[in-house]
Amino acid sequence: MDIITRFDPAKAHKAHAGTILASPVLPEGLSSPFEHAWGYLNGPGAMEPHTHHKEEVYIFTKGNGYVVVDEVFYPVGPGDVAYIPPDALHSVVNESEEELMWAAFWWEIVAPRTKDGSPAKEEDPEQCNVFNDR
Repeated sequence: MDIITRFDPAKAHKAHAGTILASPVLPEGLSSPFEHAWGYLNGPGAMEPHTHHKEEVYIFTKGNGYVVVDEVFYPVGPGDVAYIPPDALHSVVNESEEELMWAAFWWEIVAPRTKDGSPAKEEDPEQCNVFNDR
């Protein structure tokens, strides 16, 4: 098993309706409690907007652009971490000619949260837009 992995655009595959390049972040054969992928936009361009019922974070490693969550644009660059709430419509936008790259990690919902990301009680449907499937 490899100890070090690096993103290589030549070995990546098209994802999100061909709007970005993607490849695994972790070494092949390593099991993890979450799913993962490198995201890559050689600008200008935008990732297909999408939703899913999982929590997700993007860790930006190269370039500058925007993460878009429910139609709100947040500027991002190297070292920034973006939280994507479950069921939020989200995308990444690169308006420059430079490369934009991030590592994405997503997992099943561990605890219910309110729309602002704070913990919520599963018993109170008025307080929470996300519930555990357990």
